[in-house]
Amino acid sequence: MCVDWEERFSKEHPLTLKIKDTDLFLHGTSSKKYLVIQRTGFLLRKVPDRNWGISRIGVCFEKYVKDGQYCGVVDLTIKRYCETTCKKDGSSEGVVLLIKGRELKKLACPIYGDWNKNYPLIYNSEGKPIDIDSEAELLSIVVDRDIPLRYLEVAKRVPFKDES
Repeated sequence: MCVDWEERFSKEHPLTLKIKDTDLFLHGTSSKKYLVIQRTGFLLRKVPDRNWGISRIGVCFEKYVKDGQYCGVVDLTIKRYCETTCKKDGSSEGVVLLIKGRELKKLACPIYGDWNKNYPLIYNSEGKPIDIDSEAELLSIVVDRDIPLRYLEVAKRVPFKDES
């Protein structure tokens, strides 16, 4: 399997130690998948049915940074994730899950910038990327571990109606 430079770069610059206790991250899923999460007690990193690149292993989250308010772009992205999973399993509602940075740290596992998206990079004076910008307002991450349900909160429910 060919590993592209973004995936390799992300794995060489894990964000695990850069996550702050106060950082908040969102994950969008369907109500049916949320029932499975409740039943198993975990948001699983390895599932048999993925709808993105084969290289990714882990759970994807979107950082949201506005105090008390959802960041609009992240909110739309999460809504899209909910719609995708709802379409796939016939759910009429999406569920946006939230995890705090302090809970992510308790997992003690690798956390990477999501190489399937354009994650923010820090460049040197020669224009070469030297790190991942963990302070960026919009940052997608991949957590390489199952996430216990006790670390997740339901942040929002998104009604979904398939118009196809």
